Amino acid sequence: MTEVARPGGRRRYGLAGIPWWMLALLPVIFAGGIALARTSSSVPASFGPRAGVPDSLRELRVPTPKTPQLLNATYLRRAVEKVDSSELVIQSLADRYHITRTMARMVHDAAVEVGLDPELGFRLVRVESVFDPDAIGAGGATGLVQMMPGTARDIDPKIDTRKELIDPHTNMRLGFGYLREMIERYEEHGADAVRLGVIAYNRGEIAVDRALRRGADPENGYGRRILGPRAHGGREYQGKGIIPLPPGAEKDGDAEGEDGS
Repeated sequence: MTEVARPGGRRRYGLAGIPWWMLALLPVIFAGGIALARTSSSVPASFGPRAGVPDSLRELRVPTPKTPQLLNATYLRRAVEKVDSSELVIQSLADRYHITRTMARMVHDAAVEVGLDPELGFRLVRVESVFDPDAIGAGGATGLVQMMPGTARDIDPKIDTRKELIDPHTNMRLGFGYLREMIERYEEHGADAVRLGVIAYNRGEIAVDRALRRGADPENGYGRRILGPRAHGGREYQGKGIIPLPPGAEKDGDAEGEDGS
């Protein structure tokens, strides 16, 4: 303690020579400083933690986490757009048979053109040619659906060369149209019409009719190959075989009948 002189000869002691009234003001000054620091924006910026990557990550050279980029606008547009049902069918069948989308679209469109269920068309092409447009089978069977030249000429007399018959669109138009005709031929058999039509595509309608007249099953294994699960993604065929013809389309027989009238 230091003795401090006061007027009139009286003395008052202070701390280290500091008057008592100044010592009494120190708590007030300290509290004011704290209040100022809490309300000032520059103080936290100066004394707060450093922004950005922590020092530990910087020292370890850990890559800075990045904010994920926004989804591509094209992806978002496709997600909200209504996808055409035929495109979904084409993609599904392309994936099932491990073929290009171009080939899948060609088979799909050829089947729809003549009113055949596209899935049945894919099954036929898979069994007959394994999607090889240049396939040539025994007896001269040609193309994707292995159409016989004689049968092709019966359907379309203008077909007179193998080059015309092996054209994929022509080949499938004739083959799919013939299969549809065979299914229609056995419509009176109800749910069995598709199977009988498929067998007739392979054996001919005369052989199928003969077996039915005897009360026998004309199945020779071909129907199971087309309609069964093997080589078709493990799925049995559940369709009706025939679909409505597209607007304005006509079956070959109807068109020929109108030309001849």
